[in-house]
Amino acid sequence: MTIIRRPPISKHELIADVLYFSLSAFVSFIAVFIFDIHHSFYPGNTIYPPKFIFDSINPYIIGILFGGFLGFFLLKVLFWAFVEEEAALVARVPPKKHKK
Repeated sequence: MTIIRRPPISKHELIADVLYFSLSAFVSFIAVFIFDIHHSFYPGNTIYPPKFIFDSINPYIIGILFGGFLGFFLLKVLFWAFVEEEAALVARVPPKKHKK
């Protein structure tokens, strides 16, 4: 059995992972918040003060965690695909010859 050795995770990769999760969690928060106050946009209601649907903070916590992890993995797969495509293009295209 062969063991595949992976290089250690760099500081920049950890920072990128935190950024991906934070961005996904923020977008999830905005989506849950817009859903929570969407009754305020109906005719006859006022936008301020907003009319909330949820009585507790649990939908926010669940939505932010679920959306954060889902977005994190989608972004990781997307950027992994970009790296693989770039590597495939570099391997396929021969270097240009210089004219003298």
